[in-house]
Amino acid sequence: MAIKKLVYGTNTVVLALVILGIVLAVNFLSKRFFNRLDLTENKMYTISKSTKTKLKELDDVVRIEAYFSKSPVQVSRIREEVKDMLDEYDAYGSGNLKIDFLPIGDDEDFKQKLRFMGIPEVQVNVREKDKIEVANVYMGIAIFYEDKKEVVPVIQNTSSLEYDLTSAIIKLTNTETSTIGFLSGHDEFDINAQNSAQFRQELAKQYEIQKVEIKDGAPIDEKISTLVVAGPKSIIGEREKYEIDQFIMRGGKAVFLIDPINMPPGTIQANPLSTGLNDLLSHHGVELGNNLVADYASHDNLTYSQGGFMTVTRPYPYFPKVLKEYKFLTGETSEGLAADHIITGKLDSLTLPWTSSLKIRISADNQQVKADILAQTSKGASTVQSPYDLNPGGQQFRPPSSSRNSFIVAAILSGEFKSFYNGKDIPPVVDDAIADEESDDSSRETKSESEPTKIVVVGTSQILNQVSPAGMAFFQNTLDYLALGGQLIGIRSQKLSDRSFQTEPGGATRLLIKLICIGLVPTLVAIIGVMRFLLKRRARQMIESFGRV
Repeated sequence: MAIKKLVYGTNTVVLALVILGIVLAVNFLSKRFFNRLDLTENKMYTISKSTKTKLKELDDVVRIEAYFSKSPVQVSRIREEVKDMLDEYDAYGSGNLKIDFLPIGDDEDFKQKLRFMGIPEVQVNVREKDKIEVANVYMGIAIFYEDKKEVVPVIQNTSSLEYDLTSAIIKLTNTETSTIGFLSGHDEFDINAQNSAQFRQELAKQYEIQKVEIKDGAPIDEKISTLVVAGPKSIIGEREKYEIDQFIMRGGKAVFLIDPINMPPGTIQANPLSTGLNDLLSHHGVELGNNLVADYASHDNLTYSQGGFMTVTRPYPYFPKVLKEYKFLTGETSEGLAADHIITGKLDSLTLPWTSSLKIRISADNQQVKADILAQTSKGASTVQSPYDLNPGGQQFRPPSSSRNSFIVAAILSGEFKSFYNGKDIPPVVDDAIADEESDDSSRETKSESEPTKIVVVGTSQILNQVSPAGMAFFQNTLDYLALGGQLIGIRSQKLSDRSFQTEPGGATRLLIKLICIGLVPTLVAIIGVMRFLLKRRARQMIESFGRV
């Protein structure tokens, strides 16, 4: 009996040790070989390949400190979501990522330390016992690398957390910060305007932002890596075009968002707009169309106020909606957004308000330049010339289907460009006050051929004014591709999806969808109720029959 007890006890201890060993091995392997079953289409609950690649490339320790209060429940829930994501970061960090969730202290010295760090104490509403109270909490993260620091001060949800974390790690670990220059002096899009504050803050997470004035005839600052020309409303002079041309020749990247019309704020009256850039851009490979594109097969809606008290939403062909792929009732398909380009490959759709068409014009002198179409309309589009009738409620002329076509609305040029001013005199400075100061151009030499570089041209700048998630993603993707090589694009585009119809449903289809949406759920409830009633009646009949037996 004693031997049996000894054997039984030994077996129990061995079994317990085996189970403990298995648990430790599983825990070790799960840390080393992290995996997750994510059934969402865009893998929304899994960090992107861009993040994984960046984490594996870390050559020194990056330290992440998370400061989260443990209550109330809404903060605790966000804390767990953040911890879940940071565990995945840790799994791919190759030992160079140190993550700590630090306890929140109540003393004033601790609070002052967090304030100096950039993590504020925030207030949240707490509903308890039929009353609402205010709680002071912390919900921030600090990222450290060497002697540098970046902060995510408040995390209210985790939808953009991966982008915030990875962009902070990239900014800390990069040896140089890229500078984006926004051309000014011609009533362009103002990055420093109050209504652009949120957009500017988003860009400032990764770049230095600088306004660029070139009317004085001085070369564009050497530290600017990418120049944005967004919606100039007046003509850009020859000397200014010369400085832009020479910026490109030295290897600078450029983004041209050029409006075809001038529309005073608050109106829908439009006049043709000339910026003086068409000859420069045509020389480099893209010709601007002096027109507006109206896409009658794929377009977005325009919401506007009518009568001062009523809001109206109407389909608006002058807001072409570029889809990843167009599907027509005939079964024919065509490409809209370039699926094989990193800027647009993960976008489902892109609305380009009041855009002109573009034409690719690569001359024989520019055979080192390659052109790629980024976005083109459906085959149900046409172009409209001045005068423009932009009234969404008016009776607009619709051209016959036979005259409609697909039009390019965004393109990218890459390669080695030839200067537009090769063999020409350097244009003089037009401003008399500056010209009198004797700007000496005798020592300047026109660079005739560029370093390998890239130029992006879009037929509208309204993606920066008519703010939409896809428009902002497209512009930021463009900057990231030009300045960083696309390290952040996969993260940003991962969260964007467009679930609208790929083709406009017909009347019968609309009716069927409406009937399904309105009647399906009540019908299912009724069917379940009838089935339950029949089953209960049958059971009662069986009981009565059994009782009689």
